Amino acid sequence: MEILVTGFGPFPRVRVNPTTTLARAVAQRLKRAGWAAEALVLPTSYAGGLPRLGAALVEKRPRAVLMLGVAARSRAIRVELFGRGNASRLLPDAAGAAPGRRVAAPNLPRRSTASPQPALRALRQEGLRASFSASAGRYLCDSSYALALEALGPARVPVLFVHVPYLRPQPGQRPADRVAGFRPGAEPLARALVEIAAGLARSGRGDRAGMGQTRRHDP
Repeated sequence: MEILVTGFGPFPRVRVNPTTTLARAVAQRLKRAGWAAEALVLPTSYAGGLPRLGAALVEKRPRAVLMLGVAARSRAIRVELFGRGNASRLLPDAAGAAPGRRVAAPNLPRRSTASPQPALRALRQEGLRASFSASAGRYLCDSSYALALEALGPARVPVLFVHVPYLRPQPGQRPADRVAGFRPGAEPLARALVEIAAGLARSGRGDRAGMGQTRRHDP
């Protein structure tokens, strides 16, 4: 597999997680463009999501991984620079469980194994508000990012996590003057994420073009 795209299911206070459909849409567009891509929607639980992610990384051996999560309070798309593996016991998961006792890991925090600048550029070229972030939070997003970086870091597989706010509603679902301007539209965000994922895949297979020239075909 060239690229694995991950998203999450619902969790407390987020009944509809936009990364569920985003991950699937991005993987589908990548496949139509000729990439060997697959989406993996993780249950938002420590006992379910993390083992499933770990098993997928071993089984599928992707050359690159794009991870998506929702940051409901964020006013911009966040390109995450680090996986810290520092989950909070005050934030229960979708099963109502808290993370287990954290065992100190000498390799954490880990910095993303992908170059973040092209990802930020791809988002901004679509007119989306985006920035770098030094913290992926203290929940499943950060835990999964840290797991992937620990598992694939030694092989230098490019792994990048992108946090997205709630998306802009479809036309007619809500008056335009009641929609926050920072909310990204689903279509330009999907285009940018396809661009990012394809760049990661090129980097993962050692293509000299890397993320500077990401499209095989127009998806």
